Amino acid sequence: MKKISVIIPMYNAAQYIEPCIQSVQNQTCGELEILVIDDGSTDFGPAAVEKLCRSDDRVRLIRQENGGVSRARNHGLDAAEGEYVFFLDSDDAIHPRLLEELSCQADRYQADLVFCCCRKLKDGEFQKALRDASADDRPARWKMAEAEEAEQWLHLQYVNELTGIGGKLVRTSRIRDLRFDEGLSNGEDTYFLYELISRGVRIGRYPGDWYYYRMHEQSITHSAAMLQGDRYVESCRRVRDLEYGKGRMDYALTWEGYLIQQMKRAFLVRRSRKDRKGQKSLRKTASMERKHPLYRRLFISTRFLFWCCFYCYPLYAPLGRFIPALWKLKESIVMSKKDADVGILTFHCSDNYGAMLQACGLKTWLKEQGVRTDVVRYEPPYMTGRHWFIPYVPIPGLKGRIWCLKNMLDGYRNHRKMGEDYTRQRANMRRFREEHLVDSNHPRLLFAPQLSSLPYRNYVVGSDQIWNPNITCGLRKAYFGAFSNKRKKNVVAYAASFGGASIPSAWDGQFAKLIQSVDAVSVREEAAIPYVKRFCKGEVTAVLDPVFFLPKETWQKMERAPEKKGYIFVYITEKNQELTDYVKKLSKETGLPVIETRTGRLGADDSFQVDYTTGPAEFLGYIHHADYVVTNSFHGIAFSIIFRKRFLAFLHRSLGARIRNILKLHGLEGRICEEGNEPEMEGGVDWDAVAARTEELTRDSGRFLLEHLSVQ
Repeated sequence: MKKISVIIPMYNAAQYIEPCIQSVQNQTCGELEILVIDDGSTDFGPAAVEKLCRSDDRVRLIRQENGGVSRARNHGLDAAEGEYVFFLDSDDAIHPRLLEELSCQADRYQADLVFCCCRKLKDGEFQKALRDASADDRPARWKMAEAEEAEQWLHLQYVNELTGIGGKLVRTSRIRDLRFDEGLSNGEDTYFLYELISRGVRIGRYPGDWYYYRMHEQSITHSAAMLQGDRYVESCRRVRDLEYGKGRMDYALTWEGYLIQQMKRAFLVRRSRKDRKGQKSLRKTASMERKHPLYRRLFISTRFLFWCCFYCYPLYAPLGRFIPALWKLKESIVMSKKDADVGILTFHCSDNYGAMLQACGLKTWLKEQGVRTDVVRYEPPYMTGRHWFIPYVPIPGLKGRIWCLKNMLDGYRNHRKMGEDYTRQRANMRRFREEHLVDSNHPRLLFAPQLSSLPYRNYVVGSDQIWNPNITCGLRKAYFGAFSNKRKKNVVAYAASFGGASIPSAWDGQFAKLIQSVDAVSVREEAAIPYVKRFCKGEVTAVLDPVFFLPKETWQKMERAPEKKGYIFVYITEKNQELTDYVKKLSKETGLPVIETRTGRLGADDSFQVDYTTGPAEFLGYIHHADYVVTNSFHGIAFSIIFRKRFLAFLHRSLGARIRNILKLHGLEGRICEEGNEPEMEGGVDWDAVAARTEELTRDSGRFLLEHLSVQ
C-alpha cells in the first residue's frame, strides 16, 4: 500500500501543472502516488501530464468529462490507494519536505488530519519561493487537538486555514464514504472539512507556511463563481443551520457572521459589474436573512453595515472600514472585562527569556488558583523598540541620544549579520507570547493614556525589573499602577525589582511619589526592602520569582526539546572571561560540546555553537536536556534549580545581589563560582531539601498575592 496519494484536480492549467507535479516528485517522502484528475481540459495540460507519466510511474492521469472540482476530487478519492490522501491544487506547489513532515507527525500523534499554513505568492514571487524552498528547513512546532478542541479550531481559532482543502493530509480510513458535494462549485472544501471534523477526528497543525498558493486570475479559487460568492454563501448557510440545529449557538452565530460577509462580498461584486438583476436578487435574499433569529444576535455595528451595503451604499463606502475597527476595539475591551478580574502589567512584550517566562509563571499560577487573569497588552515602543531590526531605545539627554544612535547602528549591523536567524528568533518569541501570554482578541496598547480604558479592578505590576529606570528609560507610571482609570481599585506589586538593592538617588523624588499608587508592595530581592521602606509607609515583603510557582512538569509541557543531546549549555547576560575560560576547561574535561543561546550581540565566545533562533520554549528545552549549565543569568539559574541540573553560577557585576539572594534562599550558595571559590560541578546537592525550601517559599509568596487581590 502506498503511503500517500496526492490528488490534483486540473482544468486548463497547462502553464502551471508541471511545476506543481515536480514539487511533489521532489518530495523526500518516496512512497507516494500522484493522481492528476483532468476535468475536461481543452489546453495542452493533459499532454504535459502524459509526458510526466512516461518518465515517472508514480504519476497517473485520470480523465473525466467537465464536471467541476468537487467531482474531480471525488474521482481522486475513489482511485486513491494510499494510507493518506493529500490535496493539492494544480496551480500551487509544496515545500520538498512537507509530505514527509506531515505523514511522520500524523503517525507519531495518531492524527487523522494534519495541515500547515499557506504562503500566498504572486507569479513573480512563486519561482523564487520554489528555488529557496530547500533552504527553508525549520523544525516543526506542532499543535494537536481532538474532539471539542478540534471543532473549536474549525469554527473559531483556525477558521481561515480550515476552510480550504489545499495542503491537508487526511487518513484515508477516516474519510470512508465522505465525499465532496458536487452541487457546490465553491465552498465544497469547507463543507467537506466540516463533515470530517464533526466525526471526532484528531488534527494537527504546523505553523510553517510550506504550502505555496499561487495568486492569479485564472486560479480555481478566483473563478467567476467564487467572485459571485453564491456557492460559498450556500456552504456557510449549511454549516450555520447544522450548528443551529445542534443548539451550539456560539458556533452558529460565528457562521452567521461569515454568511453575511459573503453576501456583502457577492453584492459588491455584482454592483461593480452593474448587474442590476443580480443586485435585486441578493437584496431579496438579504431581506430574508435579516429575519433569521441569529441575525438579531449579531453586533449592532455588523447589522448596521449589512443594511448600509444593500440599501444605502453611499453611507457604506466611508463607514465600511472605520466602524469595524472602532467596534473591534470596544468589543475586545468588553470581552476582557467579562473574562478577567486581574490585569498583569509586566515586560511580556520584551524579547527576553526571563521576562516572558516569569509573566507566564505568574499568569498560569493565578489561573490555577481560580483567579481570572490577563496579561495586559501594554507594549510601548521604549520596550519593544530595542528588539526592532534597527533598535530604538529613547534615553533622554545628549549622551543618551548619542548612545541610542550608536546602538541603532550596532544593532542594525548585528541583525543583518544574523540574517534569517533574526527573523526566526522573533517568530519563536512571538509564538510563545501568543500561545501562553496574551489574548490576540485584546487590543495592543502603545501609550500609557490608553490604560484608562482597561476594565480590570485589580492590577499586578511585576514581576521583573519594572522599577529599574535604566531598562524603562526612566520610571514609568504604568509599572506603578499610577494611571487614571475609573474601574481600578487595587494595585499589587509582586516581585518588583530594581535589579539591585536600590536606584540612583536622582530618582528618589519620583519614586517616592509613584510608590504611593501601590496598595501592597513586594520585591524580589530582600536587599531592596530598606530602600523601598524609606518611601513606603506600609509593609514591604520579599517574595519568590513567579517562575518557581510552576513545577517542572508544567514547564516541560511548554518547552521545545533540542535535537542535540549531550552538551554544556551557556547563557550570559554580561561578558565574563572567567566564565568563558571555565566552560572551555569543562568542555575539554568532559568531551562535551558547548551550546550558547543569544538574543543579541552579547555572547560568551564565538567558538561555541551559537543558536540565535531560540525563544522561551527552546530556552527551557536547552536547560532541561543539558548535561551541565553555566550562566550568570538569574533565570538561567532559576530553571537550573527547577530542573535539578548540574550547574554553576557566576555573578553579574551590577546585578549580583539577585543571584546571591536566590541561591541563598535555596541553600545553594556553594554553587557560586568567584575568586577563591570554584565549586566542583559534580558536587552533591540535596535536591529534595531544595524542593522543600522552594515549596515553603512559594506558599508564602502565593499567600501574599492572594491576600492582597480583591477577588473571590
